Amino acid sequence: MNSKYCAALLVGAALSTSALAQSETAPAPVAAVAAQAMLPAGSDVLLRLNSQISSRDQRIGDTFPLTVVSDVAVDGRVVIPAGTRAVGQVTWRTGRGSFGKSGKIELTMRYLDMSGQRIPIAGFFRQEGEGNTGATIGAVIAAGVIGGLIVHGRTARVPEGREFTAQTVDAIPLATPGDAAAIAASYAPSAVASELGRRRDAEVENRRERRGRS
Repeated sequence: MNSKYCAALLVGAALSTSALAQSETAPAPVAAVAAQAMLPAGSDVLLRLNSQISSRDQRIGDTFPLTVVSDVAVDGRVVIPAGTRAVGQVTWRTGRGSFGKSGKIELTMRYLDMSGQRIPIAGFFRQEGEGNTGATIGAVIAAGVIGGLIVHGRTARVPEGREFTAQTVDAIPLATPGDAAAIAASYAPSAVASELGRRRDAEVENRRERRGRS
């Protein structure tokens, strides 16, 4: 056999062996990982108040129950079902005063209660009672003095059934399709008190200070 021909066969065999070894040791291509579905932060949640709230009966720090009115869904999957319990809190109030001063109350939406897991939400509402300034002025003119008059403003009331729109604070990851739970087990909600509560309470306090200076 021709020596050049034999050498070519040996080189070809070596290249084939090398290629085979590389194919056996090379890592398999990594499959593309699908992005996890999420309910975005700031998603609207429609809530309904379960009972009347008034500046006469409630105090700062009191909590009150609400109910989610309609499903919140992503790609046809319900993440927050209608009927879910929610909790709000009275973050500021004043009682009705004399000389027509009305009562005021401010409400902050705190969290959704989903099977014992607290999912923070953001939402704020303020209600003022109607004042009796006109009645006060008329009474003062009629009496000619002010010392003996006590004309009270009206209590601020938020009726049962009033609806509010709150927003989710976190982006909420969805479980794998087919799982019984809609929310991924890996989801760790932001702390209601240390995050949402502190932020909202600071905003309320700043507004109160500005009103005091004006």
